[in-house]
This record gives sequence, structure tokens and C-alpha cells, in this order.
Amino acid sequence: MEQCKKTGGALRRLTLAVLWRRRGASLLLIAIAALGVFASTALHSLSARQEAAMAELERNARIQCVVTTAQGKNSNNLKMISVLVDMLLGARHERGCYLDEYVRDVRALASAPLDIPAETELRRILSFDSDASLSAVEGASIRLAEGWEESAFRTDQRVCLIPEGMEAQPGPDGALYVSTREKMTGVSVDLQVIGTVSGGPGNVIWCPFRVQRQEGVSEAFQVDSCSFDIGDNARLEECRAAIYETFVEPKLSNVGDFMTYGVLVQDETYLATMEEFRSNLSLLRVLLPVLMALCGGISFFAAYLTTRGRVREFAVMRSLGLKRGRMFLLVFEEYALLTAAGAVLGGLAGVLLEGGLSGGALIRAGAGLAVFWAGAAAAVGSMTQVNVMKLMRTEE
Repeated sequence: MEQCKKTGGALRRLTLAVLWRRRGASLLLIAIAALGVFASTALHSLSARQEAAMAELERNARIQCVVTTAQGKNSNNLKMISVLVDMLLGARHERGCYLDEYVRDVRALASAPLDIPAETELRRILSFDSDASLSAVEGASIRLAEGWEESAFRTDQRVCLIPEGMEAQPGPDGALYVSTREKMTGVSVDLQVIGTVSGGPGNVIWCPFRVQRQEGVSEAFQVDSCSFDIGDNARLEECRAAIYETFVEPKLSNVGDFMTYGVLVQDETYLATMEEFRSNLSLLRVLLPVLMALCGGISFFAAYLTTRGRVREFAVMRSLGLKRGRMFLLVFEEYALLTAAGAVLGGLAGVLLEGGLSGGALIRAGAGLAVFWAGAAAAVGSMTQVNVMKLMRTEE
């Protein structure tokens, strides 16, 4: 037992001596292993980032749908009955329409001229972005009174926004009100002012889309424009199919009526970007096994070329009674140590690239190391299995 320990220690010292004597080749093997492992972790990192970006796009991308005429010629003067907006908002479940499960952020605008105040227009909106004239891009700035939010415009409350400088009268409750009367219908209603608009049109009053103008009376009216977003991008095709059960895909051959309107689904950019992500991921998934095979081949040739110059050393070992299996383990141990050192360096570089340690990076680093070891084992095995007499005759 003591003799075996001494022999093992001598072989370890011999291994270290060989590594030092061939330090140029050793450093080269370390560098190759480090580069291979780093490349595999880098590919994994790129794949993970592509998948994360793809999931982020699918989760947060805004796919806008614009309601048009059946022929797709107009989207700003639809004269569409407001019942269709109710369907999008989920107010027709009793009729079997559940479009609100497939859409979100419905935007709608309906306008009517007023004779009180004179030369003024009343615009019904579901949100501030229902009317482009309220956007900051157009220079508008909205200031809401304390306690009020934009969500009030999705209710039926008698509230409104007025242009800055428009006159309003205090009511019994101390709030400010404006009196309105539609020119076409003659319907009058007092609206509570909950905010002002500066930088926008000076002859417009904005109120909730479903403002309750007459108690207990549900009314339909014409809508100028309407748009909304796909509710779940992961179910894009399902959402599209549900939308086209109520609306139609705009075509010049369509025949329109008061209930037939088209919806233009603006998903071209989204689909093109998703396809680009999928192509990138497919390429990265192909590159990874190619890289692994390349690493295994490089490891084999590197180990083979460096062991070729040691055939006399192997012959001496065999002549001294060292068995083939023991000699294989001794030589392979050298390459295992070198490639392990390279794998550690490459793995550390990969960790720095990813900004942290991940299970996927460890798996890729381990796989890269295993491939290097397999290549080295094949090369060492092919050289150490040569017959002793053949080894003795080599280079004579």
C-alpha cells in the first residue's frame, strides 16, 4: 500500500513536470478550452436575451386595431352606431357578444355641434387619447381638479373638460358647471367642470362617451372614430378571429351598411419583429451543437498533436511495467487539468458577460468541458493503445 502511494506521488510529480516542460502547449490548451466554454456560455446568454426580449414584446407590444368603413377607405368620419363600441366594451354580453375578452384600451370619439355655448362642439371620449387634439404632441396640456382622474370618462357621469378661459358658472354645491344644448337634438344638460385644457382647441367641450344626458334613457348616437388594442398578443390569431365575427376585414369588394364596419389590425411590425426573433433563436440553436462539435474536434487534434511527440515517453512507461489503462489515466489527467482550468476561466468570463451566475450558464460550461474531455480522451486513447514494440521503433 505504501509503495502504491509512493508510486502515485511520483506520477503526480511527473505530471506536473511534464505540464511545466510543455508550458507553451499547456497554455494553448487552456486558452482553447477557455475560448470554447466562453463561446458556449455567450451563445446561451444571447439565446436567453432573445427569448426574454421576445417574451417582453409579446407581453407589452401594442397592436392597434383601427375601425374603418367596410371598404377600409375612412376611419375619421365613420358615422358608426355606438352599439358597436358597446360590444367592444363588453356591454352586450346578454346578446352573446364577448369582444371585451379579446380587446383592451378601447378609444372612441363622437362629436356633436352645440348652440349653447355658441359655436362650440361637444366631444364624447372614452379616454384622453381618444382625441388627438388632447395629446401632448399637439401641444395640449390637461389639468384635472383634485380628486378626479381620467377614468371618469369611462363612466356615465355628467362631467367635462373645458378649454382654459371658457366661462363656467358655480353650482349649488360650489362646483363649476357649463350648460350645453345640442344643435341637432335640442337636448340640454349641465356638465360639471372637472378639468381644463390649455394648448388645445378653444371651442370644444369634452365629456364622457356614455354621459347620462337624460335619466333612465339609453341612447345610441353616431361615432366619428374608434380604435382599440389586441387584448392578448399571445392569442393574436384567436383575438383576430373573434373581432372578425362582429366586424369585417376591410376590402374594396365589401358592401357596407349601418352595422358593417371593418377593422384594420396593424400587426405588421409586431409579426415581422417576432419572426426576426424566431429566426435569431433558430440560428443560435443550430450554432450551439456546431460549436460543441467544433470544440470536440479541436480538443482531439490539440491533444493528438501534443501526444505524438511523447511516444518515446510512453514506450519507457510501458517498458517500466505501467499498464495501458494506468498510462491513459496519467496522460488524460494532464489534459483534464488543463481543460478544466480553461473551462473555469471561460466560465468566469461568461458570468461577467451575463452579469451573474445562472443555471443555464453552468450547464453550458459543463457541457463544453465534457466535450473537451471527450475529444482529449479519444486522442490520448488512440496514442496510448499503441503496441510497445511499435512505440520503441518510432522515430528510429
